Amino acid sequence: MSSPSSPALPPKGSIITSIRTSCSETRVSANIQVDEESIKTLLQSRIFKSTFKHLRLAHGLAMPLQFPSITSEVNLISLLSILNFAHGYRVPLKKATGRGAYDTIRVLLFGMYLSHDDEGLMSAKGLKNISKAKVAELMNLTNYIHLERPHPSIPGLTIGELGGLLYELVDLVTGVLNQTGEILVNAGYSDLGEFVIAALRKGQKDEQPGVSDAEVVLDEIIRTFPAFQDVGTFEGKPIYIFKKALFLLHALVLRFGQEGDRRIPLPDTDELPIFSDNVIPSMLVHFGVLDLSATTVPTLRDAFQPVAVTANLDYDPTTSKGSDEIKGKEEGSKGSDGYQQMAVGPQLSEQEAYVLRAAAIDACEMIVRMAKVLDVTGEDVWIQSLTLPELDGWLWSVAKEGRLRRDLSRFRQGGRCVMY
Repeated sequence: MSSPSSPALPPKGSIITSIRTSCSETRVSANIQVDEESIKTLLQSRIFKSTFKHLRLAHGLAMPLQFPSITSEVNLISLLSILNFAHGYRVPLKKATGRGAYDTIRVLLFGMYLSHDDEGLMSAKGLKNISKAKVAELMNLTNYIHLERPHPSIPGLTIGELGGLLYELVDLVTGVLNQTGEILVNAGYSDLGEFVIAALRKGQKDEQPGVSDAEVVLDEIIRTFPAFQDVGTFEGKPIYIFKKALFLLHALVLRFGQEGDRRIPLPDTDELPIFSDNVIPSMLVHFGVLDLSATTVPTLRDAFQPVAVTANLDYDPTTSKGSDEIKGKEEGSKGSDGYQQMAVGPQLSEQEAYVLRAAAIDACEMIVRMAKVLDVTGEDVWIQSLTLPELDGWLWSVAKEGRLRRDLSRFRQGGRCVMY
């Protein structure tokens, strides 16, 4: 989360512009190349054409729950967004529970929602007061947050103490929940959903009923909650990413944007920057769009080597034999050998990760611009209508398809991180 040394947030009214400008400047300064021919190759590739249409909206938002009000549902989506991190714990989570980071957070929220706690775990007070023990219980991690060590004075006796990577994750999640709840209580809100709806209504455009100004909503959310303040630095300049806040806005549009009555005002998210995490930049490297070979950040040059760009682009998981078997093996019971077969990605520093995430944001802007003018005919004309959120959804989802889930490594950021 933010600290006294964190870079300043953008001036009011400039969040979206600041994301694009800072990310483009970072990519250029780091000399990460994006070649037009590589973009064209991706857009005309087998992997893109065979999977894009059914994966473009797959952001993992389906909720098998019944909600008593729109505020209740917005609250859950908002909590899912602010807790949308933990990428660095994917491997230990898979080994412990058989779930990845995102699914683990969903399990936590389902448990919180269904809890019969008198206070209501998803209320502002519930968030403020929830304990690490309760979070571990709801994440199904109670048996995985202890380390055993020899007793200091009794030979042959071991004692357990809280610790390890999954305890660290529980500590981070609990910290975000407690901090968010305290902010909400102090501001007089009953839950995060109430705050978000108030922000959407504050951004209501007078000239467009039912439409909210994304800039206003982002400003309200990001300035209020440190867990949304996703800002890094490179060569002394800020890099603005704000992945979780952008994700939240688009998640609300996906859920409520099709409602004829527009029960809450919503922003237009078709032209918002992508929600850059560790998966999307990694996939852009594996698909040959981000060229790291001459970057001024030395540790990134060979971080993903070897990269089989041609084989990746020519892969079609919808027809390839064995794709279902691979997927099943990796999503099976905890401790299965499938997890050990996953490609291990590079561990990056915070600054290296911000540089790569920024490059991905700028590259996706370039991909969408290229798609609009791409010379296509017949059944491929749909490519020209590509939007940034659709591209984001596809890149994130295709990483889980067939052998790509197993073979294509994703980077992870070292240290404690609650931004993605």
